[in-house]
Amino acid sequence: MDKKRLHHAEIAPAAAARARDTAAQTQHGEGPASGDRPPKLGEILVAQGKITQEQLAIALDRQKTSGRRLGEELVKAGFVKRSVVSRALRIQRRIVFGALTTLAAATMSPHLHAAARSQIAVTAFVPAQTVGQLVQQRPEITITDADIARGYVEIPGASQLRVTSNNPAGYIVDFFSRLPIFTSVRISSDGGSADLGPDGGAIIERGRQGRDLPLNLSYRFNLAAQVQPGTYAWPLALNVRPL
Repeated sequence: MDKKRLHHAEIAPAAAARARDTAAQTQHGEGPASGDRPPKLGEILVAQGKITQEQLAIALDRQKTSGRRLGEELVKAGFVKRSVVSRALRIQRRIVFGALTTLAAATMSPHLHAAARSQIAVTAFVPAQTVGQLVQQRPEITITDADIARGYVEIPGASQLRVTSNNPAGYIVDFFSRLPIFTSVRISSDGGSADLGPDGGAIIERGRQGRDLPLNLSYRFNLAAQVQPGTYAWPLALNVRPL
């Protein structure tokens, strides 16, 4: 790896499913950002370029009086085919599953802590522990016509974390995609930068051990061809775990 890239960091290409699976195996980690939510059906369809913001607004307005589901309203209005709605719903379910899996891992952490304490009392073995605290996370990303013409959008200082790790080997930060609005993303910190694909991936921070280690991240999203101008939910979720 280029020495100018993240200090002691390596990129481990991974699909979003792998990031979710590893999150479920995390003993002590930080789940999705506080306030982070899975994208709504309309947001996914707009991000894919299947409908426009105006069509979404019309369908939402009609839904108030019809009582139909949004997907049914979009199909009835002729804005999109039923098969397209079905695919978008499958994407949404996968994202929700990933968020719930990470949340389950975080929820189990106190029980794992108790088990670890019992083990320490008997064997004096200290398991690797890593806790990531998301201090600040930008909740949305706004894409303009100028960004689309340029092909990318830069978001400086979008994520600020504090990581506590007792593992001298370091820790891992997993990323997985929540919206299909980019083809790749460059993630930068004070130590350099690294590139991830459209499905996310992982940054391995080697040799990072201590309390409240700062990790400030900036992003450059290379935009997908179908993206339209607008404001979207933040397109990446992250998880911190021991190496």
